[in-house]
Amino acid sequence: MIKQTLCLLIVLLSVNYVHAQAVPIEKEKWTEKPVIHKIDSKYDKESAVILLDKRGVEFTDESKDMINEYYTAHKIIHINDDKGIESFNKIYLGISENADIVEIKARNILPNGKIIELNKNDIKDIKDKNDNIYKIFAMDGLEKGCEVEYYYTFKKTTSFFGREIVQQNFPILESSFQIIAPKRLKFDIKPYNFIVPVTDTVVDGKRIAKCAFKDTQGADEEKYANYYANLRRLEYKLSYNEVNATGERLFNWNSLAKKIYVLYSDNSEKEIKEIADLIKKNGWDALGDETAKITAVENYIKKTFSYNEGLKNEDENVVERIIQNKNAGTVGIMRLYGGIFQALNIKYHFVLTGSRDKFFIDKEFENWDNCDYPIFYFPAENKFLAPTRPDMRYPWIYSLWGATNGLYCKRTTLGTFSTAIAEVKEIPLENYSKSAQNIEAKMVFTNDLDSLNIDEKQLFTGYASTGYRNAFNFSNEDQKKDIIKDITQRYSNSENLLFSEVLNLPFESQSSNLPVIIHTKAKTGALIERAGSKLLLKIGMAIGPQVEMYQQKTRQEPVDMDFGHVEERNLEVTIPEGYTIKNLSDLKINQTYKDNGELTMGFVSDYELKGNQLVIHIMEEYRKTLYPITQFADFRKIINASSDFNKVVLVLEKKS
Repeated sequence: MIKQTLCLLIVLLSVNYVHAQAVPIEKEKWTEKPVIHKIDSKYDKESAVILLDKRGVEFTDESKDMINEYYTAHKIIHINDDKGIESFNKIYLGISENADIVEIKARNILPNGKIIELNKNDIKDIKDKNDNIYKIFAMDGLEKGCEVEYYYTFKKTTSFFGREIVQQNFPILESSFQIIAPKRLKFDIKPYNFIVPVTDTVVDGKRIAKCAFKDTQGADEEKYANYYANLRRLEYKLSYNEVNATGERLFNWNSLAKKIYVLYSDNSEKEIKEIADLIKKNGWDALGDETAKITAVENYIKKTFSYNEGLKNEDENVVERIIQNKNAGTVGIMRLYGGIFQALNIKYHFVLTGSRDKFFIDKEFENWDNCDYPIFYFPAENKFLAPTRPDMRYPWIYSLWGATNGLYCKRTTLGTFSTAIAEVKEIPLENYSKSAQNIEAKMVFTNDLDSLNIDEKQLFTGYASTGYRNAFNFSNEDQKKDIIKDITQRYSNSENLLFSEVLNLPFESQSSNLPVIIHTKAKTGALIERAGSKLLLKIGMAIGPQVEMYQQKTRQEPVDMDFGHVEERNLEVTIPEGYTIKNLSDLKINQTYKDNGELTMGFVSDYELKGNQLVIHIMEEYRKTLYPITQFADFRKIINASSDFNKVVLVLEKKS
């Protein structure tokens, strides 16, 4: 969301660094007479092996006030099987325009020595889900044992920050990354999730920062883990300009905080007056406390104004025009909220965050590219607001934006001058107890004892409610019916839905954390089987499908639960007249984990029998969002405890 804004700031700053004349870029080359490489037998079971993964960016002085950036990639892949063929028969390029392509070459080397070269006419356009267009070309004639080789160079939008993911699901034998720039510009490269030395040299007036490494193992996706965030990656940034006599570090966090503050606070006197009129019209200044004011402002803006990420022009994001057109981009919506909060004397900080399933904001390494999403922080309440998410309400933000670092742009005033200073620290999520996925179900046998009538309520609060509010508020009637049908099938194992209602769907309900309640009544025979005179009740299925974790491979990554939460289930079963249950003890499971004496996760199920009423209580809870890999074995026991309960079958026998 915010990258276009940062690019603008960077381009404006780049003028200060440029004064040399244009020089040609370094060109990539390949072997004119390639042969198939001999691969170690330990890779025989891999679908493909990446023999070479060479990447680089080069910055050149185009003119007195412009720096160009070029990106080059060179790869050689050995194909072992059909999956490998499928994975590499299309090559995706990060290019949108033919004019950006400086050079491109690709070839397929067959085991018999034949070489099939790329026909550049086969380069096609493809559109992603966000309507972005990229170039793609097909590699023809791939077969087992062949090798794919390609390299390309293209001109890209200049940015002094970047990121390279240098690990994937296939092993990579040899990797390198380098940054070439005019001598005066010094880039820093920092590895994440691994260690590699970085060299910095000057050759023929060009500064080269480079790292090279070997034998990167393929990474498997694991349950409850952030695959992309845990992959090996390199991040880089421009840190110094030797022309600058002060030796000041460039693009530090304070610089960004100051620029963001100015950008989001840049309201004219006329706009400030219009904001005051808006406040008066809605009576916000008369509300009793800050929370009431924040909630009222947010509900009004999200009901009245449309947020459009595509609105990036300056004139589209001035408050005067936003109030008139009821439409705003990222900068405009931040200015509108900020202007209102300031007029109401509500203390706030602008905060920039990222999505922790991908990257994070590093206090020690100022990669502005990781600051994707703007939110508001209110220090008096220690709460957050997500202005660009119409589906969220204070104090709830998208859960992946929290439990990770944020850049707090803390407002400070000296006389009549206001600015911001930066602080990088965690964005805490709301307490685990406020997010729940609960079940309340009553089950009664039909007279013929071959079916159950199930009256069930599923209750979702906090972060767990967000997806359901979205699903129901942004769906048509047929889609809503399909959602309810799917839920009934998963939890009641029935398509015989007798009644349904969904309560507390308005987004405003989230502020007071009213639960989304999905209330259904259904009839099902799927939970009952007969075994002679016995009835088998598959009670465990009433909690819905559960994840099993019986993996053989050693766990590689820590656990991420998205958000801490509880799953409390109350199941009430009316036992048929004349029957008794023989294996009630199967309902008792107790698997918990304490960290330094404090319960952090657990699955506990128990029961109480009152006459012919069996009441089962289950409490499954994960009080933390993140668990270190050292606690994975205990985490797995708890996940599997819920799976074990899922398999519980009660045996009902006639009384003798």
